[in-house]
Amino acid sequence: MTDIKSLFAQLTANLQQLEKLFSTTKPVQALVSRIPCVIKGQEQAAINQITPELSTDMLAMKLASEAFQDIHIKPPFSQKSARRYVGVIHLHPEHQNTTKIVFLIKAINTLKAEIEHAVVSEHASRQARFSAIHDNCPGVMTVHLYRKIHCLENESVKSVRFSWQRKDSLHQPDKLKLLGEINAEKERAMPDNLLALDQLQQKITSTPELDLRIRRPVKVQPAANIVRATGLKTVTAPLPIIIVQKEMFKASEVMAFTASQVRKQRSDKRKNTLLGTLSGHSIEKVVS
Repeated sequence: MTDIKSLFAQLTANLQQLEKLFSTTKPVQALVSRIPCVIKGQEQAAINQITPELSTDMLAMKLASEAFQDIHIKPPFSQKSARRYVGVIHLHPEHQNTTKIVFLIKAINTLKAEIEHAVVSEHASRQARFSAIHDNCPGVMTVHLYRKIHCLENESVKSVRFSWQRKDSLHQPDKLKLLGEINAEKERAMPDNLLALDQLQQKITSTPELDLRIRRPVKVQPAANIVRATGLKTVTAPLPIIIVQKEMFKASEVMAFTASQVRKQRSDKRKNTLLGTLSGHSIEKVVS
């Protein structure tokens, strides 16, 4: 069995060392925004507005260090909603600390991956994985422990801009399992809801499994649109992104999110037919 406790101790030591290096490293440019945290018990509340709190230069370096070390549960904040720090830090490759920073980030990401692999591959059940994490890494928030630090080294970045993604999760279900879930729901349903469930069941029965989709709403999340010489790369951005290169590039802070500002759908986006809803999720049929 992998010694997860030892890996976690190494990770913690590396994160502390990274903080020391950041405190004495002057960036070429740095923009990091703290996203307001979700309070425990408010996870399902509608998100209508998000107002980031921007830090720049050395304050941004300090906030980035805090972000990378933020791997533990923090009351009164939710354990189900990740705390996010969105931004970019541009380091010059010839700064005396840059090589050490890049080395440490690679080591940190490797340790995170080793811990995740050990937990997932060596513990079959969800409960066993929970115990493996919390026995060896006391007080950690798993989603924070696993998330990697993006570091782009000499990739000729031209610009880094942030946006808010509001994508839904869409997947093809097991048709028999889905019909079974409807039967279970019918047994619990009030008489007024039975007709809608019967109609949904009939529609699903007559739809080929390959054409069925379940759409689940996904919480809005920040994304970085990175333009490089080789093209555009879009990544989720819950942590500051490190860019190491000599050339300057355009960087913009993440702006406020307002739910009422609905983005126009792409004209080429496939439109599915809504068959009905089940447990708050949309059941759809693919339109050829």
